[in-house]
Amino acid sequence: MDSYCYVPFGIEPECNQFRILTLLPGSREQPLECVLEHGDIGNSPPYEAISYVWGDTRNKVNIRCNDKPLAISVNLDGVLRHFRSPSDKRTLWVDAVCINQDDDEERGRQVSRMKDIYSKAREVLIWLGEEGENSDAGITVASDIAQACRRYISDGGSLDAISFNEEPVERLFGKFKDRSEFPRLEAFAKIIKRLWFTRVWVVQELALATKATVFCGNLSISWTDLMNAITAQDYLNLWLADHEKNAYVFILERARKEWNDGVRRSLLSVLFRYRILDATDPRDKIFGLNALIKNELSGGQALQPNYTVDTTELYIAVAKEILKQSSDLNLLSVPRRLVGTGPRNLPSWVPDWTNTRLTAPLGLANYSDINELAFSASGSSAPQVEFGGVDSSSLGVQGCCVDRIAAVGTVLRLEHLPRTDYHGTRIPKCAFVLDDWSRVAKLRGPNSYFTGPEPYLTGEPMRDAFVQTLVTESTNENIGTLRQQLDILGRNAAIARWLNFLPKRLPDWLTDKAVYLAHAILFYRRNDQMTLDFRIHLSSLADRRGFRTDKGYIGLGSALAEAGDQIVVVKGAKVPLILRAAGSQWTLQGDCFVKGIMKGEAYRENETSRMWIV
Repeated sequence: MDSYCYVPFGIEPECNQFRILTLLPGSREQPLECVLEHGDIGNSPPYEAISYVWGDTRNKVNIRCNDKPLAISVNLDGVLRHFRSPSDKRTLWVDAVCINQDDDEERGRQVSRMKDIYSKAREVLIWLGEEGENSDAGITVASDIAQACRRYISDGGSLDAISFNEEPVERLFGKFKDRSEFPRLEAFAKIIKRLWFTRVWVVQELALATKATVFCGNLSISWTDLMNAITAQDYLNLWLADHEKNAYVFILERARKEWNDGVRRSLLSVLFRYRILDATDPRDKIFGLNALIKNELSGGQALQPNYTVDTTELYIAVAKEILKQSSDLNLLSVPRRLVGTGPRNLPSWVPDWTNTRLTAPLGLANYSDINELAFSASGSSAPQVEFGGVDSSSLGVQGCCVDRIAAVGTVLRLEHLPRTDYHGTRIPKCAFVLDDWSRVAKLRGPNSYFTGPEPYLTGEPMRDAFVQTLVTESTNENIGTLRQQLDILGRNAAIARWLNFLPKRLPDWLTDKAVYLAHAILFYRRNDQMTLDFRIHLSSLADRRGFRTDKGYIGLGSALAEAGDQIVVVKGAKVPLILRAAGSQWTLQGDCFVKGIMKGEAYRENETSRMWIV
């Protein structure tokens, strides 16, 4: 029998057609049957849109579509079986079937209509996957935490400031600290690690939804309840709460809230915030976010979904579009790729949007907007850029070299750390590099962050300059509190240092006991809890390294920074850049924080010259 053949849409601009999938009833085991019809987005019958992870599209099975075979992925087959009713038809929209994936021109036009497709859906059904790793228990405890959240909020509480220091919180949430809840909380933490939360397409699919329900295995939970449960789990630091993984969820919720509040972000803000999310097609890192971008930018040719354009060409065009629209050079602060390979022949100044590592902007939290950078390294100057070279792929800026990196510390790569949770005793991730960074900063002795050596270049105590560098002078804490936080961090660093001497094959339970005892000794009658503000700003340290300059400044650089690289203040840039000589030109290695020059102290406009970054 001939396979199903898609009927093309009209191509005139006013054509507003899309396809609707009617899933015929049947039991879980029966073959899937459906009807695919054209409809008008503005005048269609009620339908539900499915948000899911495509999975491996190479493994195919056939379903019957309009009485003809249609090949779909095994993963989608499972999704449709889950949502099929045993007795009634179900009207759905699912991208892999409702868009002809073999027609690049149709894909581009239909992707442009995603905004209307998802916003007009009666409900968005979020499919996390089949039951596994005790996920039913995870959804159940999430529902229980959400119920506690509702009671807390109804009594006047706010999840944004929730803490066990409050009596109502202890009363409502205290039971979740009990060890008997650990298995359920572990299952909950694993649900948050499912692939759906890491895909770029889900941002607009969730943000545009009028109603969203999350399905996992045999159970479901509203998106609002799931979000409240994750917020409480994160802020209350419940068992196995993973702040880095939770950041993925928070940026999704922020997109949804901003969309509902009518907030529209710039192109750079949108691309940067969701850069950590992945896409099968690297061009979808741009096209998959098109609906969320400000209207005045979405008309740019570079942003129109076009699957005939090369990825490198697309990324360069988008970078130029951003620089033309911007009053700053925040584009150059987008983190560079540390590992793996990206699009071929991409200039160093053009962000590689396929890089999904969770590297925060300097001084900001993981899910912050890069346009919220609060520094002024080049004063109030405005950028002066031009494009040159072959295909205009070189970027010309006005800048001056103000110092040179003399020494660098270890890169804080989270995937290279030992585990940081020892059955309730948690070691801050940056504690594992604190000794090395203090050495690079020339703090005296291995424990010098407790006592402090000679003053820093600015005249303040060296340990004060050091802790302010760790948080990029961006917290609301006073210096007295910061000193206390550094003391806590230093004692955790002692535990991290001691862990290196433990036998590698020591059983986990024995290591847990040893860490517990070490922690009890080091923090005997001492506070071991860092403030939320301090912890949030430490998130800027992932994929960065401490460094010292020839002149004696200390700072935080990108992971690519090396001794010999130049610290350059560029006209119109909020933060200094790290540039590496490449003949008469330069390559960008990332941005940096340098204690003492972030407010324009080192910028001299009359000393700037044209520098070409390739």
